[in-house]
Amino acid sequence: MSDLPNPFPKLPHAHPFLLVDRVIEVEERRGTFLKLVSASDPCIAPDDTLPAAFVLEALAQAAGALIGAQSTGGPELGYLAAVDDFQTSGDVKVGDELYLDVEIMRHFSAATLFRGKARVGERVVAEGRFTLALPRLG
Repeated sequence: MSDLPNPFPKLPHAHPFLLVDRVIEVEERRGTFLKLVSASDPCIAPDDTLPAAFVLEALAQAAGALIGAQSTGGPELGYLAAVDDFQTSGDVKVGDELYLDVEIMRHFSAATLFRGKARVGERVVAEGRFTLALPRLG
């Protein structure tokens, strides 16, 4: 596990759209991040669950935080460009600690392919591959 001088993710997001609360571990090609699921979160559904779309967004933000942790500048703007073979297998409820495990699979052009897994404890609630891309300028 690496030493973390700052446990807060370096992302261009702000409340209420920041879905990653803490950096747990960062290595060269992988990282683990934490989302604390609370009732005050505006993304929570009426049944007190975090919808799958927000679990995917949290994984994408964790991937962005991994890239941000490796950069010396400020957070880079980017977007979720593609999702492949994403599956959910359980609910994420208010009070859960959602761990977001992301791994860089491949860099290509101005995009990066990730594999991500969201889990509550050791129970996997979602996993799949997704691509983050940097916006084209000009």
